[in-house]
Amino acid sequence: MNALQLLSLTIFLLILLLIVSESIHRTYASLIGAGIFLLIGAVSPERLLEYMELDILCIIFGMMLLVRGAERSGIFSYIASRMMRLSPSSTLLAVLLLSFTMLLTIFLNNIGAMLISATLTLLIARGGELRPQTVLIFQAIIANIGGLVLMISSIPNIIVAMEGGIPFNSFLTTMTPIAAILYIVTLLLYLREVRGERLERRELRPVKPLEWVEELLGVKVEMDLEREIGSLNGFNFESLGPPPEMRVDFGPMQAAAAAIVGGTVIAFALHDLIGATLPLIALAGGAVMLMLVEREPGEALGDVDWSTILFLAGLFIMINGLDSIGVVEMASIAISRAVRGRGYLMPIAVLWLSAFISAFIDNIPLTATFAPIARHLISEGGPNAIWWGLILGANLGGNLFPL
Repeated sequence: MNALQLLSLTIFLLILLLIVSESIHRTYASLIGAGIFLLIGAVSPERLLEYMELDILCIIFGMMLLVRGAERSGIFSYIASRMMRLSPSSTLLAVLLLSFTMLLTIFLNNIGAMLISATLTLLIARGGELRPQTVLIFQAIIANIGGLVLMISSIPNIIVAMEGGIPFNSFLTTMTPIAAILYIVTLLLYLREVRGERLERRELRPVKPLEWVEELLGVKVEMDLEREIGSLNGFNFESLGPPPEMRVDFGPMQAAAAAIVGGTVIAFALHDLIGATLPLIALAGGAVMLMLVEREPGEALGDVDWSTILFLAGLFIMINGLDSIGVVEMASIAISRAVRGRGYLMPIAVLWLSAFISAFIDNIPLTATFAPIARHLISEGGPNAIWWGLILGANLGGNLFPL
């Protein structure tokens, strides 16, 4: 390892330490690291845009616009309110809440999905004797499972799909069945856990979500909602309660929003046949949704999680810089030697290593770091299943510990 490689790797590890420790905001840390890489010559200015992985960033940006518009149309609130009204028993209601969490995480990031579904769970718990602790734990598990379903279900999926050239339909044939099995197993475990519990319906009243959490846990909750909610800044958590705050109507706007989301997913699946790129489909879906909700472009762009986009841009610059100077290749060689060249062990090793690490750090920087390593392993003869191992580990590792 030469001086530039050693210096670049040291800087990258220090930046990761800053991100994990939250000493400074992860976006600042990422951009500072990218700037240092430019200064020391690990990244050439001419290739800066290439290293930023604009295709991935465009998909994420378009999906943020699409999901925010769907959320503002009231379609998610409608689904939730129908579940609350039609469920005849506490057990079925809890199962529907878990299913709603699964649905949300197919399209939303898992933090945003959990904030919405946990709010509904706590609202219902205030109206009866159902203990929400168990439901919330299983919702957190299912939120990570839902991130496996589609290529667009989580940022790690998008990163891996673009890095590995994995078609959208491959997720439907590989990850969707795995997610369905894990979902069913999780539901069965939940039903075994809550046998005998009953919910007595009472009048529901609006209560602030953080107050519910504080009362539930018996502690004072302090959290940076702006950072944690990310692209869901505009969701009205503080006023969520019974109708009219939760819409129960299904009008033309809700129908159009559902059609746009469904059409976008279908376009992703058929992108080879229609001759459109994935970034173009995501941007088009977001733009159409933006026009549907009739919002000013400036207001809609204000809801985009620019912090995450800039964080990823800086992170991609550093990782591609490490790749260009040979550090990523060294890491892939080390992993290959660790499994003694046995290709069938590589997906398992990547799965468990990425799962263990993602139990402690955000799965986005983890996936961005591991994706080039996986690409090198496959180029040297490793099986394509390495990509699926990385996706499973990155998405499900958060279930290992309550961190």
